[in-house]
Amino acid sequence: MGSFVAVLPCDGATADFRHLAERASRAITGKQRIEPDFRVSTKWSFAASCRRWNGGGAPIAVDPESGSWLAVVGTCFHESGNNQPENLLEQYLSVGAERLACDLDGFFAVIAGNAKTRETIVITDIVGSLHFYHRLVKSGVALSSSSLILSQLGAVSLDSVGCQEFLASGIMYEDRAFYDEIRKLPPATITTFANGHLSGQQRYWDAAKLQPDLLPAKQAADALWEELVFAVGKINKQFESVACDLTGGYDSRAVAAAFLGGHRKFATVVSGPADSADVVISRGLAAKLGLRHIHYPVSSGTTYEEMESALQLTDGEYDLVEYVNVARIHRDLSQRFNISINGSFGEIARGYWWELLFPRTGEHLKLDSGKLARRRYATKSCNTLFQPKYQIDLVEHIKGVVERSVKGLESYPNTFQMDIAYLQMRMQRWQGRIASSTNRIWPCLSPFMSRKVLEIMLQTRFAARERSFLIRLMLAKYQPALGSFPLEHGYPALPATWKTVPRFWRLLPHYATKVIHKVESRLVQDGPDPLQRTRSELWQSEQIRTLLNPLSMKSMAILDANAVAALLERSRNTGFSQGGEWNRLLTLEWAISRETASS
Repeated sequence: MGSFVAVLPCDGATADFRHLAERASRAITGKQRIEPDFRVSTKWSFAASCRRWNGGGAPIAVDPESGSWLAVVGTCFHESGNNQPENLLEQYLSVGAERLACDLDGFFAVIAGNAKTRETIVITDIVGSLHFYHRLVKSGVALSSSSLILSQLGAVSLDSVGCQEFLASGIMYEDRAFYDEIRKLPPATITTFANGHLSGQQRYWDAAKLQPDLLPAKQAADALWEELVFAVGKINKQFESVACDLTGGYDSRAVAAAFLGGHRKFATVVSGPADSADVVISRGLAAKLGLRHIHYPVSSGTTYEEMESALQLTDGEYDLVEYVNVARIHRDLSQRFNISINGSFGEIARGYWWELLFPRTGEHLKLDSGKLARRRYATKSCNTLFQPKYQIDLVEHIKGVVERSVKGLESYPNTFQMDIAYLQMRMQRWQGRIASSTNRIWPCLSPFMSRKVLEIMLQTRFAARERSFLIRLMLAKYQPALGSFPLEHGYPALPATWKTVPRFWRLLPHYATKVIHKVESRLVQDGPDPLQRTRSELWQSEQIRTLLNPLSMKSMAILDANAVAALLERSRNTGFSQGGEWNRLLTLEWAISRETASS
């Protein structure tokens, strides 16, 4: 389904509960007189959902005897092969929440209301990529896949830390949203709500129980291939028509290889300029393999209406200007196919960001959280936009986020700690926000997120994952035609051997160019903004000018009016170098300016 909301009352809150349920219905549809597509209303709970943009989405399953109910947001796979909500509800009532959670895989949040105990549980996927939120209200608790919906159920106050994270990087971490009252549920967790309150949380999957460096290269490559092929088989069993991303890199190529290995039907998709490396290589690969191929060129122009539509998909938790083009592509694809498949999480097989660990890569050392914060997560700060009392040291703050993300893993290899931090921070909150937004258009998924696939990657010896060796080895053995085709940098996706070494000569100019670009980026602080034209067009809109008026902006509750006014004034000029910051300020203000109901 696209969006879901539930309201669970405290004892004796009947009148307030009914009022809140009505408000939730209006919030989920965005219109006062339109009913949700599906709804369940009892004395102890109210739940409603809307279909995805493409019309898909399963109804809320209800047990006719007990009145218990269950809803699925996202895409999940049950071990039995029966993924229908009715079967999941039956499983929950017969074997319980913990067993059900352990039998699920995919990108999802499962919400179940037990009429006998009057408890409601939420099961989140193992990475927490499907974003799901809760807030306490006077008459109970409200749950939703949309923080924007929850913000409209009562008065809210801005979370200055979450807002500063977002303006600086476009990501909010841990459980934060734009508002103090709204919190994201953690990954791999069964959260129980009873009598209008959060009553307990239980982890059902824990990375600390894995064994880093368990699998040698060849064994890992075989296991990874087997589980990838199995994962795409499950996808094709539920979705006949598949659109699969295919770029010039490793991850999407590995996913395409698994579809080919399982003799599955799929089409390939790429976006970008026609002469870009991604597009050229993707087109060549598709032609070589005889696959249907779709290319989306870069589109220009952004309308107010498109931005408003993007807000409904993203909750404002992702750059609206950026997401407009993503939404265009997925809306078009959703009319031709059943699901979008991508290669996200494949980075874990390739030792992503491990260069920060050199020369002590793989040693049993505590992860240098300060270095990781400075070099990857807190590369820019926007604290001068905030009132002094709300300003934070972003590097120190992110250092703390990293340390909390890997708490209890300090004695593990630093490569394993890096992987877990990457999953908890980057993939859960950034990639997960994109995927949660796209899920409101149509189903989307990465086979690399399958639990067994992820566990294999995390337990492969670090030396086998350096320089993408694991993926190279797998492709060389199982899909050599894909492995031998050049990557975006010109060399093949194969292990370097005496036979293939001559094909790796392009590595020298590739890395030389990277060094040059890195030096140039340090020397040149300002430059033309590639989105300047879009920003100029948006400034022509009276609605945007009204929204970004420092005298009336709601974000001024925590921002410094003079600093914001100066930024907005500079943004009208050519050579403005803070385009991303401007986009995110616009996004934040748009989201929090939605009319909210009074408490």
